[in-house]
Amino acid sequence: MNRTFFHALGALLCGVIISSCVPYDEYGRRIEKKKKPDRSTVTDPKQQEIEAKREEMRKKEEQRQKELGLPTSETPSGVTGPTTSTGDFTPTENTVEPPKTPTPPKNHPVAAAVPGKPGFVFSPFNNKVVDVRNIASGTLVADPQYPAADKKHFRVP
Repeated sequence: MNRTFFHALGALLCGVIISSCVPYDEYGRRIEKKKKPDRSTVTDPKQQEIEAKREEMRKKEEQRQKELGLPTSETPSGVTGPTTSTGDFTPTENTVEPPKTPTPPKNHPVAAAVPGKPGFVFSPFNNKVVDVRNIASGTLVADPQYPAADKKHFRVP
């Protein structure tokens, strides 16, 4: 009997908590979610005007390319250039370049030598002693106190 009472009380408490999560305004009316308008067609007059201007500009550009003898359908968008006698397209300007990978910083800190202990330096990141024996001066070294993901590097003096 005790067990059934606690199960019923728990279920009732869960129901109250869940029903209290429904949003209401300050007058106690339930707030309904607003449906987003369907944007599959352009109905705004300004948008229709913009689309008409774009279409007009596209047609003018096609006409200009025909007058210059440039291909219109084979040309990738945003790339202009003459074709060779074999029909191959040779881009001249407005070509899309692949993004360049960022170069790592070249100004790594230089460690300070430990006085009286050749081959040992103080790490510039945490001032702990690091063994750099048999490592040439100017070499870029990873600080062993940090994981490789942190990329804490310094140069040997």
